Amino acid sequence: MRSTSELKLRGVVKFLVLLLISVAAVSRMQPAFPAEESDTQALPGKIEPPFAWNRTDKYVPPDFEAFFPDDKAAGAQLDQMIDGKLKINSIDERLALIRRGLRNCSRHRTTLLGQVGNQYIWNRKAQDPRAIELMYHASVSDLPGVAHSALYHGPMVVSDRSANLVRMLMEQYPQMPWHEKHRIAWGMRTYGDKEQTRKLLSGLLDDHSQLNDLTVGATLETWQAVFETDPPGLERFDDLGLWIIAFHRPDVSATHPRAAEILRKMVMKPFGTRQDVVLAFLTRVDEGYETAIVLVKGLKNRRLLENIISKRMHLELDCNELFTALVLQTRRLNELARFLPEGSPRSYLPDYTRPPVGANYAYAASEYVAPDYEAYFADDPAAGKQLDDVYAKRDQLKMTDAELLELFRQGLRHSKHSPNVMIGWFSQSMAWPRDPRLTEILYQALDPKGPPGVRKAALYYGFGLGTKKTKNVLRALYHVYMAPPFDATTNHNMRTRILWGVRDHEDDKYYLSTLFAQALREHEQLTEVALEQAVSAYRQLTGGEPPNLDEYAKRGVYVVMFGNETASTIAASKAYVAERLGDSERILEAKHLDEDSNISVIMLVRGSAGMDWLIKKLQAPPKLPIYFAGLLTPKLIEQSKPLKSFEKYLPAEGPREE
Repeated sequence: MRSTSELKLRGVVKFLVLLLISVAAVSRMQPAFPAEESDTQALPGKIEPPFAWNRTDKYVPPDFEAFFPDDKAAGAQLDQMIDGKLKINSIDERLALIRRGLRNCSRHRTTLLGQVGNQYIWNRKAQDPRAIELMYHASVSDLPGVAHSALYHGPMVVSDRSANLVRMLMEQYPQMPWHEKHRIAWGMRTYGDKEQTRKLLSGLLDDHSQLNDLTVGATLETWQAVFETDPPGLERFDDLGLWIIAFHRPDVSATHPRAAEILRKMVMKPFGTRQDVVLAFLTRVDEGYETAIVLVKGLKNRRLLENIISKRMHLELDCNELFTALVLQTRRLNELARFLPEGSPRSYLPDYTRPPVGANYAYAASEYVAPDYEAYFADDPAAGKQLDDVYAKRDQLKMTDAELLELFRQGLRHSKHSPNVMIGWFSQSMAWPRDPRLTEILYQALDPKGPPGVRKAALYYGFGLGTKKTKNVLRALYHVYMAPPFDATTNHNMRTRILWGVRDHEDDKYYLSTLFAQALREHEQLTEVALEQAVSAYRQLTGGEPPNLDEYAKRGVYVVMFGNETASTIAASKAYVAERLGDSERILEAKHLDEDSNISVIMLVRGSAGMDWLIKKLQAPPKLPIYFAGLLTPKLIEQSKPLKSFEKYLPAEGPREE
């Protein structure tokens, strides 16, 4: 399927618009809010200066409780506005209603805040200070997803930053997952004046005595991420903070009898008689490697270890970050909880247990062992209920990862929750270190014969960008890619995810491309739809054409839809198209449509070679706008009555979709 840059929908018949929406997933949404100004001065909840986020006289932290009232009636009104049943014309009124009703809104608050950000803040030349104020206070909400959505679409992408806004981000930083920390740095590199940002971060560092160590540490990490250098006077912070550093040697596996001892010596030797600066040393098994985890006191000592690891060719850094309660939780370092400030939350993730030595796993077998959903996941309703009970009380989780792994394998099939919810929770609870038992569960869930939702969630949470993939995992991903249904919903998203997941690893891309090349060498066994998918994958993985493209370039029937702006009648359109394209055997049939004197053409051509030929002809001057180009399928015909007459061109036994 191909879409060109000339996607203009002027004068296209209604069915074509609907077809484009359903097939190409193109939508043209009206702005969430109009830009009129309000003359209302006494508006309840109106957001007015002075704003907390850009005050210059004092620091005012965000305060969700004080800023957003508990107004049930306003929540109902906000629901009506979202449903289009309440018309409000001005920005002031809309923002005021969102402020009053956000707590009690029954619709998707995260989507609503995303609309506020997209309409008034993100990528806007004139960013609305009222909207920024609303997002500033929403960024500390405990409501599910609200803080993340507010930060993502608001303070993180503000161009004209203020001292208060930057300080707020640095105070929130220690509680943020890594992708949000990266977004702060990305926003500072991408939007606004970097010199102004430098001054604001420098101001925080100069005033470090008024801040806690975590905020100062966050500022130092952000400075490094934004400017890729150290701030002036770094020696001021030599004794600052606690830092977690994890690394491994690729030549030392977890099966080596002295693995932990080897890594410990590498850590302790540089400190000589000052070994008390190493507060803790642990090891974990991650992706089969013995991995050292070091808790070190002071920025100077952290930099010493950092420097040693970077200079040794046989060492790989796994993490290097400020030690916070969130780090303890996400990395399951419960043994280190005693080093956190009093009152820090305990980890509600499962306790770490060392994986068994010598266990066999299908994903790592020397020969390909296909995932088998039915055989691997137990058919146990009682275990499903037990798993749901554990999930309901996950904030009080008191299990080891080994216990949870087994319960998940036993109970997944009968959980009342969606696979996306359960696999997302489960995999994120044990994301690091990566346990081979977790990888095996996610691998078995890839079975193309299993439920689509299960394999989609396993792919998303288990085998994305940055994850290590064995050849068996890559082969399983290939089978998922080539499995029906061939539609634009679940499997379309999975195919995109598979190719994205190997984007940065040339060996994985090459191996996967060889599997598609083999399928294309045996193309007679593929349906037209599967053939098109394999060609598309090969092109994306290699940047080139399959070596045997000519063997099947005439297979299948392709539809190309384009506008004919040179003609005002169907007769004139037929004459013009015949003159421009000639009498080519590539063309099977053409249908000319007229709606209010706007002429469009639906043309069927033979094979991808015919589609490429036609697109090239239409793009030659004078260009004609191309609306859609892709394989003619039963699904395509089902979505549009004008294509019904082309049903005769489908193969006798079309692709069977589940």
